[in-house]
Amino acid sequence: MQVKTLHRLAAAIAFVVSTFIYLLTMAPTMSFWDCGEFIACSYILGVPHPPGSPLFLLVGHLFTFLPFGDPGWKLNLISVLSSGVTVMLTYLIIVHLVRQWKGELKEDSDWYLAIFSGLIGAFTFAFTHSFWFNAVETEVYAASMLFTALVVWLILVWSTKADEPGNERYLLLIAYIIGLAIGVHLLNVLAIPFVALIFFYKHYELNIKNFIAVSVISAAIILAIYPGMVIYLPQIALSFGFLGLGVVFVAVMVASYWAIRNHKHVASLIFSSMLLIMIGYSTYSMIYIRSGLDPAIDENDPETVERFIYYMKREQYGEHTFDRTEVWKNSQNSRQYDSAWDFFWKYQINKMYNRYFLWQFVGMGEDEASVDPRQFLGLPLLLGLIGIYWHARRDPKRALAVFALFFMTGIAIVLYLNQPDPQPRERDYSYVGSFFAFSLWVGLGYAGVMELLKEAFKDKAEKWKVAVFLVLMLIVPAHMLAKNYESHDRSGNYVAWDYSYNMLISCEPDAILFTNGDNDTFPLWYLQEVEHVRKDVRIVNLSLLNTDWYIKQLRDWEPRVPMRMSDFEIERVGVRRMDGNTFELPVPKEYAMKEAKRFQEEFQLSNVQIPDKIKFKVTPPLRAPDGTGYLRTQDWMIMNILAANKWRRPIYFAVTVPKSNMLGELYDYFRMDGLVMKLVPFKNWQMSPPELEKNLLTRYKYRNLNNPDVYFNWNIKSLLQNYRSAFLQLTDFYAKRRNYEKAREILEFMNQKISPEVIPWTNRTMHLVTDAFRIVTDTTYVDSLLADDSRVKDLPVIAEHVMRLGNPKVALPLLEKAYELEPTNPRTLATLINAYQMTNNREKIIRSLENWLKLFPDDQTARRMLNAYQKQE
Repeated sequence: MQVKTLHRLAAAIAFVVSTFIYLLTMAPTMSFWDCGEFIACSYILGVPHPPGSPLFLLVGHLFTFLPFGDPGWKLNLISVLSSGVTVMLTYLIIVHLVRQWKGELKEDSDWYLAIFSGLIGAFTFAFTHSFWFNAVETEVYAASMLFTALVVWLILVWSTKADEPGNERYLLLIAYIIGLAIGVHLLNVLAIPFVALIFFYKHYELNIKNFIAVSVISAAIILAIYPGMVIYLPQIALSFGFLGLGVVFVAVMVASYWAIRNHKHVASLIFSSMLLIMIGYSTYSMIYIRSGLDPAIDENDPETVERFIYYMKREQYGEHTFDRTEVWKNSQNSRQYDSAWDFFWKYQINKMYNRYFLWQFVGMGEDEASVDPRQFLGLPLLLGLIGIYWHARRDPKRALAVFALFFMTGIAIVLYLNQPDPQPRERDYSYVGSFFAFSLWVGLGYAGVMELLKEAFKDKAEKWKVAVFLVLMLIVPAHMLAKNYESHDRSGNYVAWDYSYNMLISCEPDAILFTNGDNDTFPLWYLQEVEHVRKDVRIVNLSLLNTDWYIKQLRDWEPRVPMRMSDFEIERVGVRRMDGNTFELPVPKEYAMKEAKRFQEEFQLSNVQIPDKIKFKVTPPLRAPDGTGYLRTQDWMIMNILAANKWRRPIYFAVTVPKSNMLGELYDYFRMDGLVMKLVPFKNWQMSPPELEKNLLTRYKYRNLNNPDVYFNWNIKSLLQNYRSAFLQLTDFYAKRRNYEKAREILEFMNQKISPEVIPWTNRTMHLVTDAFRIVTDTTYVDSLLADDSRVKDLPVIAEHVMRLGNPKVALPLLEKAYELEPTNPRTLATLINAYQMTNNREKIIRSLENWLKLFPDDQTARRMLNAYQKQE
């Protein structure tokens, strides 16, 4: 086989193998975070959160026409295929870097060096944590990385053809791709310094003066694109209308034509590149056009030029600042840092970049937050460092270009984002470009190792090239694949779909459901807009409820949300001063009587007072320096909606909404129906046993939560405890009424559907409460607990819950065992004495106190208790 054929075969292998792995591990439907929103917007051509991803949505819309597969699965294919091509391009890029390192690949040995380096680097990148995570779900980062790799590869191809006629077409193609990439994600513009350096090397010598010049030019190009074209082209339309925008476009086109006709090489390249970037950027017209047609998802409502500019500037998220001191002081965790520099290094650099970098090349800890060197033994990192050394030594120019890519897509993003502490989620996906750059060096590390061996063993080293390749492939990318496979395998993971479905199905017809943020909203949008599940339920996102455009859509679009808001008031939304902290909501008599009857029947109450209003206090969520309380827009909008609704439509809050967003004591009027809580006119109606039982046992889906072959990460496992919380409340209802058979059935159903071996307990208290329920429903479970010495510390707490359920006699063996093994624990003694009191066992109380006083003779409280019990004789 000719070596060039082997090269092409290796590129194909990089694509096929990585794509195959991604297909095996791809999510079978939508995932959490932005995935549901992007899938839904691709199906209906909606407008997602700013700054939008119009090209991604247009391509996604084409994938929706595939005649097979789950709707979410179809869109996930975009990331799979994009990532597979990116891995192939990574291979080709490394081959080019070796070619430029060697001068030319003339001998077969040079080709083998390049091919083996390319395969090691490509597969290392393929199996890094963050890139793999992006590759198996519908997010823009896989497609964005494809554009970045494509630009890097094209400029390297150009550098080998720069002296040939027509080489400019590569540069123009790069410009067009950058323009298109803007319609996916702006991260692609960070590859421009790499492009500029490679272009620069073909025409100028590398020195300090020229390096500064190319750095300034790179910065100017980036600024010309963003905010230049991206923000200021719409500004032209705002000032001069679309005619003015057309004039600018025609002017650039005419200038390009003039430069080409008059053989103005540099000018033609500049103007043609500008024109192509503008053409690529034109995908954003989709956002403007579709918004004007009012799709069901129309975030920021950018149907006017003013709103479009607001959308592109991301003004919904507040003003961005580079003042690190201000961000540090305003962070929730600011007290953990001594200074702005301490905050910058410990949090922004060390936690929010270095930690992510080490996840990729050293390994992630089992807690999915720390770094664990035992995972990869640091071998990918070591090989990359060898690659850096030899690249800088043999080809410092290209090494500097790769470093520019590494810096711009890593630390430069950290400097720009200036993130506060904490963030709502891990942000490693933002830095994949940096991990890509380092993976190039990992690949070059093979060439570096071979150079080291040649220096030490001369011609003998050439005979070892295949063996060295196989060893490095085994201990770096293959080892990473083996270690990361389980945690990145999302096949069989339906949690996002099922959880969202269960939320919607819990609601009564025509309900209004308040949600908190992205994770409990975007999956619901997907189900409603793509799979048409419960479109009668109106989702009200509390984060978006602070914006004027969203309030107006809720008021005007079906199903409409009742509110008392004029356009004038909506346009002036903002915080409002609180006039008192007690609020009342009238309850219509007919509705109150209907609910009272149901409440009375469910709990077999003899008499229920019919309320004419509910009354609740609200703690100010915001306070001015003078102590004046203020309500956020979302707070007074909730009250506005409740008042306008007049109990006509059911009102629900998702259980994922924190209490701080539930208007203080209004929470006391919520009834837990599973994954949602319904607003009811009674304070102590904490649950509806029939409704909760129907939801948990017959309506809800729990796919694969008992399947040990399906992987669930820590965040998912924590979220799923919400199911257990609902089950335990229902079990508590029956246990307190001595219906132990029903309580046991519910516990068995819970453990059957949500296996503790698959979804371990993350909340110790809930786990111990479950143990208490198991004891009262099956007293033989006490024996297994007593036989397990590892659970001694749990026994007193379990016993307390058993006593709360009215079974002190059953709790006594647990307490006696715990006290026997820990006779110095005062809490255990106190609980034991309480159990003896409830079972009228005075003699054992006296004996226990006497034993305690032998250990602690100065305990006067215990001595007084002993004297009191002895006097009772």
